[in-house]
Amino acid sequence: MANDQTGLLALICVAPVNLSSAQDAKVSVNLMGIGGTSCAHWQSTQALRLEGTIWIYGFWTGLNYVAAASGQPESKADTAAVLAEVRKTCAQRPSQVLASAVWTAILTSM
Repeated sequence: MANDQTGLLALICVAPVNLSSAQDAKVSVNLMGIGGTSCAHWQSTQALRLEGTIWIYGFWTGLNYVAAASGQPESKADTAAVLAEVRKTCAQRPSQVLASAVWTAILTSM
């Protein structure tokens, strides 16, 4: 499952970043927007928290879309649970890339 989604992500994103899964496998992914910055950056101002939250919802929704379209299970987490899991993941390692924290949160919620 993760390999199919990771491959598609590499095709649909733009700025190069190393993204780690929960299993610590390094994957090179091109990302757009604030998802390519650190968790600490995302949390640094109210405006960036809002921008990052919108990015997280879009990223999570996109992964759910890919999962549903390919017959895989999708996350049924609500928006509050999504943000809580990403914040928890970011708190453990603030220097990690936001997209990596979201990916870890998704794998944790499945």
